[in-house]
Amino acid sequence: MKKGIVLSVLSISLLLSACSSSGEAKLTSVKNGKKIEDIHGVGVANDGTTYVATHEGLFLTKDTGKSWNKVGSMDADLMGFNMRSDGTMLTSGHPGNKTNLPNPIGVLMSKDNGLNWDKVEYVGKIDFHVLTSYHHDPKVIYGLNQMGTGQYGAGIYRTTDGGKKWTKIEPNGLPNDLMKVYSLLVLPENKDTLLAGTEIGVMISKDGGRSWKMFDNTRLLSAMAVMPNGKDIIGYSMSNLVSGLMISQDSGQTWKSIGLDLGKDAASSISINQKDENQIAVSSYNTSLYVTKDGGKKWSNIIETGTLK
Repeated sequence: MKKGIVLSVLSISLLLSACSSSGEAKLTSVKNGKKIEDIHGVGVANDGTTYVATHEGLFLTKDTGKSWNKVGSMDADLMGFNMRSDGTMLTSGHPGNKTNLPNPIGVLMSKDNGLNWDKVEYVGKIDFHVLTSYHHDPKVIYGLNQMGTGQYGAGIYRTTDGGKKWTKIEPNGLPNDLMKVYSLLVLPENKDTLLAGTEIGVMISKDGGRSWKMFDNTRLLSAMAVMPNGKDIIGYSMSNLVSGLMISQDSGQTWKSIGLDLGKDAASSISINQKDENQIAVSSYNTSLYVTKDGGKKWSNIIETGTLK
């Protein structure tokens, strides 16, 4: 494994409907060339719109980066951003100066593509850097709390009812420092089976995140997602042999490359249009965004090192 590259790349990285009036829920045009700070997640909606969760809120483009809009009025630092298979959005993070939520903001959900957000749980208590949900039942959500103390300390948090009731899980077998876990995915085969991309390799849990063992020590998966067919998974794989975006049709046992080798950079999040598997968006740790509409044959770099192109 390219340990030197992995460590150097990944160290770089490493409201509201209840709080916003309908008059504030709008799209605001922003100029190309604008600088943004950090991309914490990406989502591709069924209509082809690409959403980017950043340090200063949510942005969108409907035309592959030719024009951009700020979504809503919030300026929160959107961590753990996840667009679920039903099109709803989850996020966590920290409030900006114009957001009247406590810090951290806990788990928030949007049913209208980020215009308005509802409080779900842990507001003022937890900042989830990773949120993932089960493809076949989005009410099943896992959150990775990499830091924290006391009752709301580091660990994996799980809900099976959309966020009404959560269980804190102490993951046995993952690195003690959960900052060394870079991606988390619920495999489509079972809501209790998860893969984690860690500094030491890919690990698997078959009991809802409680116990973990090594699954593949030949690669690091810096980002993962489930394909729209609800069977295959997609991930950004880094290994001694080959790196890039890859598809697995056997739950991560083998992988087929579809290109996009980012060299010394790495993918931080991946999203696929649930109505068109050929439209994929990939964000990277150096604040870049790549999109394809043909399944990976041709890629467009529409955000380059933090600049909206």
